[in-house]
Amino acid sequence: MNHNRLLAYAHLLTAGGYLVFTLVGPWAKRGDSFGVFSSDGGTGFGIIGFIFAVILVFLAIFRLIGRSEIIRGLGVEQLTLVIGIAAWLNLICFVVGWLPIFEYGQGRRRGVPGTGWGVVGAYFTVSQIPLLLSPLTLGIPSPSRGIKALEANKRQAFSVTTVICGIGLIIFPYLAWVASGSVELSAFDGRNGNPTSGPRFGYLLFAIGVALVIAGLMRLRPKGLAEPGPNLLLSHCLLGAAVLALTMPLGIIISCLQRSGLDIGIGTWLTLATCLVLISLGIAENKSRNAVGV
Repeated sequence: MNHNRLLAYAHLLTAGGYLVFTLVGPWAKRGDSFGVFSSDGGTGFGIIGFIFAVILVFLAIFRLIGRSEIIRGLGVEQLTLVIGIAAWLNLICFVVGWLPIFEYGQGRRRGVPGTGWGVVGAYFTVSQIPLLLSPLTLGIPSPSRGIKALEANKRQAFSVTTVICGIGLIIFPYLAWVASGSVELSAFDGRNGNPTSGPRFGYLLFAIGVALVIAGLMRLRPKGLAEPGPNLLLSHCLLGAAVLALTMPLGIIISCLQRSGLDIGIGTWLTLATCLVLISLGIAENKSRNAVGV
């Protein structure tokens, strides 16, 4: 058995463990324990986590049967890295962003819901994919050939759009993300002794937005911006950032639809639209450059 096969089984083991922990274990403890699909448990972030787990298992199976390209310009390696990072940080967003919004209990027992062991197990299994597995497997395939350079006008258009979207990810977290009656919470609102707390995704979205603005401005230079590698293009990095950012507004939207008394703020919708534009941009660039899925 060669090392490629061993790494494929490692992928299947970690993805399978992530799926099992996601489905079987509790996600939140509010006196009782609540599972992945419960409106008091995983809510929208649990649903997204389950979808990511299924995708990662299928990618592991594709790796085992020797299939490389899944869709045009995106292969097993690139998608494993993109989905692995998004799945890993989706769990962090659930713990530090969604759970603190709601307190439970009375008097001294009142506090933030606890994290279930299902989330802990899912975190330690799925985190191995972007942190350990993908760095080992991404360099195994031969360097992709036949990738075109972007024409100057297209590169400028893609770069300007990236900068605009990055500015959006910096600004939109300051707007209302979750509303309940007269109370509106932004993605930067923490508890700090207050009875209400916002989803607190703003810091991560701010960092992603800054990275996109810097990358977009650097691509506007005559020399452009160097690619990470022949099997990992800037368009793949753009897709990764977009999918990662997408989990936050999408998780909020699904969660608010599951729970009565919560409204979705304008900041959530604008961030969702921005992420969809970024995903479309990454796919369009892959198509324009004849990107190769590995």
